[in-house]
Amino acid sequence: MASFLFRRLLLAGLFAVAAAGAARAEGPRLLGRFGDWTAYAAGEGQNRLCYAVSQPRRTFNGPRGRGEAYFTVTDRPALHSFDVISVAPGYPFQKGSVPELDVDGDLYDLYVQDGTAWSRNDKAIVESMLTGGSVIMHGRPPGGGDAADTYPLDGFARAHAALGAACGN
Repeated sequence: MASFLFRRLLLAGLFAVAAAGAARAEGPRLLGRFGDWTAYAAGEGQNRLCYAVSQPRRTFNGPRGRGEAYFTVTDRPALHSFDVISVAPGYPFQKGSVPELDVDGDLYDLYVQDGTAWSRNDKAIVESMLTGGSVIMHGRPPGGGDAADTYPLDGFARAHAALGAACGN
């Protein structure tokens, strides 16, 4: 009886250790902090994902009760998908509105899907960001005027290089 109980406890312990190790391996790994940008990598092989993320330094006319805002550039090598731009403003966009990015005067329209703004022109935006000083995301929350979030580009070029090194872009 004691050996049966011991085996069950040992087996349960091994499963717990294996599950904890798998969960730890799946989480994002910090590639580095670069000025206002932080770069991460997650997964292995076909499941590898790399991304650089920043939060706005300045906000104009943001709606009350908004959540956290994030600007993300993502690489997914298995999908041959690199430099994908997404902006989660922390508020829902007004229906039918067209968010816009302004990278040092270069303007790019975005489209909204599932509450996030996405770009149709990722490569051009990233090229502008690599040499720019800031990017401003203009959006329109429901029932409010135009809102704007400013993301400094200090460190973006280094964060982008870290993505390339980790995900082969």
